[in-house]
Amino acid sequence: MAKPSIAVDLGLMEYTSCWELQHGIHKARRKNLIPDCLILVEHPRVMTFGKGKNHGNLLVTQQVLDDHGIPCVDIERGGDVTYHGPGQFICYPIFGLKGGIGVVDFVERLEEIMIRTLDRYGIPGRRDPRNRGVWVEEKKIGFVGIAVRKGISLHGFALNVNLDLSPFQMINPCGLHDVEITSMKNILKHQIPVEPLKDLTVSLYEEIFDCSMEKRNLEKLMEILVQNECLKNDAGETTP
Repeated sequence: MAKPSIAVDLGLMEYTSCWELQHGIHKARRKNLIPDCLILVEHPRVMTFGKGKNHGNLLVTQQVLDDHGIPCVDIERGGDVTYHGPGQFICYPIFGLKGGIGVVDFVERLEEIMIRTLDRYGIPGRRDPRNRGVWVEEKKIGFVGIAVRKGISLHGFALNVNLDLSPFQMINPCGLHDVEITSMKNILKHQIPVEPLKDLTVSLYEEIFDCSMEKRNLEKLMEILVQNECLKNDAGETTP
């Protein structure tokens, strides 16, 4: 029987606000106030550094980033530096990793969702031993970085759909040198409608994780988080 889950579409949300919301949803999931939850979102321009960060992989000065309006955020996911921006489709599954799903299996399922999504658009995505995520030929198009706390995941994957790729030239993405980054738009030579892609992604999550997704609006979810003080940490401070 498919496991009940929920999906919430945040549209375009500033990164740190979404990061705080992730932690609130994670806390609600730990308390069994909500089932597994899939966040769909895009972010304004931002660089994020994971636990494997090497700030030498940032190839420009802070002044250059400031001039381009790109903040930097250190976070708890695995991996090194990456870029997020409008036109990049991001999924954050706040899922319980129980019932036989290990971390590697979980990551591979996220990769599989991106590979199958690309396949529906006629793009042959694949894995590559150089780095987790999804590649098209020798170019990287999809990124995976997660954290697991108390058996429940945070963060997830980012798929390059319509975004401006030029900020990737400011970094060694994921710590990789001399690797090109691409997007669905760059490959197909046209803008990709995002809503059908979101619907496809949700259906693939249902298939690959054997769950049934109910769409939930943010207002209803926020009611649960606020009523149960899930947006505060144990010291009473705003998360994360």
